[in-house]
Amino acid sequence: MKKRLNTNTVFSGLSMLAIIGMLTISGAANAGIASTKHNLSTSGTGTVKSTDETEICVFCHTPHQAIKNDNIPLWNHTLSAEASYGVYTSPTFDGASSVQDLGGTNAATAAVSNLCLSCHDGTIAINALNNPSNALGANPTMTGTGAGGVIPAGPANIGNDLTDDHPVNFLYDASLYAADSSLNDPATLTGVRLFNGYVQCASCHDPHESVNPAFLRVDNTGSALCLKCHNK
Repeated sequence: MKKRLNTNTVFSGLSMLAIIGMLTISGAANAGIASTKHNLSTSGTGTVKSTDETEICVFCHTPHQAIKNDNIPLWNHTLSAEASYGVYTSPTFDGASSVQDLGGTNAATAAVSNLCLSCHDGTIAINALNNPSNALGANPTMTGTGAGGVIPAGPANIGNDLTDDHPVNFLYDASLYAADSSLNDPATLTGVRLFNGYVQCASCHDPHESVNPAFLRVDNTGSALCLKCHNK
C-alpha cells in the first residue's frame, strides 16, 4: 500500500525551520552590538552604561520621531552643535579644498561621520535622545560618563579638532585615484565601505561589530586595513 505524503506535516516542518532560521539570524545580529561597548543599556559590559534603560538600540535609533536626514538611519541621538571640526591637510592632501567640513546645527546636511561625533566629540551627553523609549519615558540615567554625561576622557573622546586625525567626509572617486598614485582604485575596494562615494568614520569602523579591536572592519595586522585604500 502506498503511503500518502502528509503535506501539512511537511509544510509545518518547513515553517518551523524557517522560523528557527530567522530567530538564529536575528539573534546573531543582536549579539553583534550586544557584546560591545556600544551596548549602553543596563546589559552593557562596558563602564559607560545606563542604570535604567534596558533597550540597546534606542541610544542611536528609533522607529518613530527620528531626526530627519537621508544619511541617518532613523537616528535618535542629538547631533553635536559644533560649528566646525577642522580638516586634515598634508603636502599630498588639501583637506581644506577637497573636504566638505563637518559641523553645524543643520541635521539635514549632517554627514555619516556626524553620527559618530555626536558622542565621540565629547560635547553632547550620551543619554541625549530625540525620542526616549516608551518604557522609560525619559532620557536614560547613565553611569561611567564624564562631567555633564559626556563620553569620558580617553581614546574614545576624540574632541572637536580633527586636524590630527585621518580625514573623513571627502569624495574618494576615480578623479582622486588618478591624481594620487598611492591610492588603490575605489572600484576595487573590499572590506571597507564608502558612503555615496565618501570616506566616513564608518568606512573603517563598524559600530555594530566587535570582531576586531576599536570596531575595525578589517583586522589591521600588518596594516591590512590601511592597505585596503593605500598601496604603500
